[in-house]
Amino acid sequence: MHSYLDDMCYDILTIGDDVIISYGVYFACHGRNQGHYPIVIKNKAYIGMMASIISKNADGSENGVCIGEGAVIGACTLVNRDVPDGMTAVGVPCRILEGKVEEYE
Repeated sequence: MHSYLDDMCYDILTIGDDVIISYGVYFACHGRNQGHYPIVIKNKAYIGMMASIISKNADGSENGVCIGEGAVIGACTLVNRDVPDGMTAVGVPCRILEGKVEEYE
C-alpha cells in the first residue's frame, strides 16, 4: 500500500511471516556516502503507517537494523536502531518504550 522497498538492495531486505506493514512505510538499505546494510523484520512484527526504516544502525553496527519478533513500530517512527522482540518503538529517532506488548493471535 504505497510503501517503498529499496529497489537497489531488495536482496538484503528480509520480511518474516505474518508481518503487518501499514500504509506509506519506507525501507532504505543504503544512502548517500554509506554502505549497503540489511534490514530484517522478524515474524509477527507490526510497522505503523508512514514509518521509515533506515538500515544504517545508530550504534555503528554494520549488521544493519533488526525489528524483533512481535515488535511494534509506531506511526511516523524513524527506526535507525534494533528493536528487541516484543517491544514498541516510537518517535524520531525511535526510542524503545518500557514493557513488552501482548502477542496478538
